[in-house]
Amino acid sequence: MQLRERNRGSSPMIGLTPLIDVVFILLIFFMLASSFLDWKGFEMSVSITDGKATSQSDVRPVTVNVDANGGLSINGEAVSLSGLVPALQSDYGGSPVRLRPVNGASLQHLVDVMDALGQGGVTDVEFIE
Repeated sequence: MQLRERNRGSSPMIGLTPLIDVVFILLIFFMLASSFLDWKGFEMSVSITDGKATSQSDVRPVTVNVDANGGLSINGEAVSLSGLVPALQSDYGGSPVRLRPVNGASLQHLVDVMDALGQGGVTDVEFIE
């Protein structure tokens, strides 16, 4: 009986079939685990200005400042998020709203304010620096 010596310089072959099986299992897992819910969105028209008036109408815009802590102020007067839309409608009905982030306000605070404005029926909103 003659035994052959194995070549020590070559590396063993790795089969691709188990790797492909793992990839398909992961694909099926992520397909079943992901959520395909309908994301809620809202329409908005964005015009970024430098604080100068963009329209020549007689209606003065209302400036809503959003600070880093989520605090809101309408033309310098502090207001809560729940009281924002009623204050805008009672005191400044029909005026365009300008959102101004101050002191490093986060995007989430701005989105929360825009969501509250959208639910309250305020449609004329723009961002300023």
